[in-house]
Amino acid sequence: MNNYFLKKGIFFLCLILILTCFYQRANAHPEEEISLLRMYYSEEELVVTPSRNPKTLSQTAENVTVITTDEIEAMNAHTLADVLNNIPGVQMDIKGGPGTVTFHHIQGSDFYHVLVVMDGVPLNTLCEGLVDFGSLPVQNIGRIEIIKGPASSSWGSSLGGVINIITKPAGIMEKPTGSIFQSGGEKKTLDSRVELSDKARIFGYYLLAENLFSDGLRPANAIDKKNLYTKLRWDLGERANLLFTLGHSIGEREDAEFPEYDEIDSNDFEYLFSTLCLNYFLNNKFDIKLSFWTSRQNVDSFTNQLSTGLELYKTNYKDSLYGGSTLLRWKNKAHSLVLGTDFENGELKSNSIVDEKQGLEKRAIFANDTIVINRFSLTPGIRYDHISKQGNFVSPSLGFTFAMTKKTLFRAYFAKGSTPIPLTRIYTNNPRFVANKDLRAEKVTSIQAGIESTSLRYVWTKISVFRHDIKDAINDVDWPQNPDKITVVNQEEKRQGLEVEIKTTPVFHTSLLTGY
Repeated sequence: MNNYFLKKGIFFLCLILILTCFYQRANAHPEEEISLLRMYYSEEELVVTPSRNPKTLSQTAENVTVITTDEIEAMNAHTLADVLNNIPGVQMDIKGGPGTVTFHHIQGSDFYHVLVVMDGVPLNTLCEGLVDFGSLPVQNIGRIEIIKGPASSSWGSSLGGVINIITKPAGIMEKPTGSIFQSGGEKKTLDSRVELSDKARIFGYYLLAENLFSDGLRPANAIDKKNLYTKLRWDLGERANLLFTLGHSIGEREDAEFPEYDEIDSNDFEYLFSTLCLNYFLNNKFDIKLSFWTSRQNVDSFTNQLSTGLELYKTNYKDSLYGGSTLLRWKNKAHSLVLGTDFENGELKSNSIVDEKQGLEKRAIFANDTIVINRFSLTPGIRYDHISKQGNFVSPSLGFTFAMTKKTLFRAYFAKGSTPIPLTRIYTNNPRFVANKDLRAEKVTSIQAGIESTSLRYVWTKISVFRHDIKDAINDVDWPQNPDKITVVNQEEKRQGLEVEIKTTPVFHTSLLTGY
């Protein structure tokens, strides 16, 4: 996108702002006015966590999209990739049917620029920063919060954005509840799910079992994956609770076939993650959250001869990670302050990297505040990251919101962020790839602005413009000494654009959504 397009987008945004203000002054009636976005979000759904501290959307300067359980059910989604494919600004490179490997992008970023978190566990692999959305179930998702653009001052490595997956609570109903779901299609495609939840005094639980099977809606897209997920909650008195989660995915699938080379790709995978979290509420203003997590991701990729089935070569990746965080949160009418620390230690074992084993360690400390003054809110934030073998990074941010009227909100957000280099870019032993050990980590300077309005009755509109200037962007290029090989180099890069989203209020559980 060129500067002409961005200037047009900014002009369009300003024009909408002026027209919106004029429309409201001329036509709004006090008895008809409602709180901002209340037509579209319940009280619970007004809460998001871009600063890792719950607050309302009217105090959120980042470009955030929230997807609820009801919306996921209305999509009849089979995997998380199906859900994200409907969000403006989020691009999903879906190469086949349900459950296939999918690459994700936000506002043109690369997939490893986007941090994906479930129950506090980062799902990006150490080798490439990829997330296997096709393996993740959707039945256990309570809500998804998508931050478009850098959120490094709160989350660390997230040059392109954050996809925060929050699972359903454990046992909120004091009686057994559950569901059985099954859908089917061609090529023996079958999606089967069973879930159960209950609460008994101080103990609550949530359980999910799922199986997705298909012979392949497209050639070489067969899949058989199984998921098991559980969440347990213990109430430790009135002020504390303990949460434990465990997720396990296992499966095998075909990736793609290449008749011109007489080859077919497939993989076997197994993912396991668990969390243990203590929440302690000192009073209604101050709380402490301590969490520890661990994850394992094992993938064996095969390339076989299409005509004979003979195995040509095999690649394996084994990620082993553990980490944790500490959050101290204080909130009153004017402030919402967060102090926190993160740590992460990971090891990658693979036959496709030098020495077949490499490690990475991360440590960080961060702070942010949301200051509310009448119709204004200001969100300053800063984070310091130390990443082994790659150096230290400081990520500041500053956000601003202004409630122009009860129905129109203006947002602006400035941030600096970074993303560590995926380990395979430095340590690969692929004969067609020349590793560049002099690579520098990517850094971004970003600015975004937008409005969100319900001025037109029964219609919600959101318009945003953004610009991301990336220093030391990592790009593939032909190796000068041999054009048959590629390498990676640092280059300057710029991304800018415009997003428009329009949604109507539900009528008989049906609403219309369009985006550009």
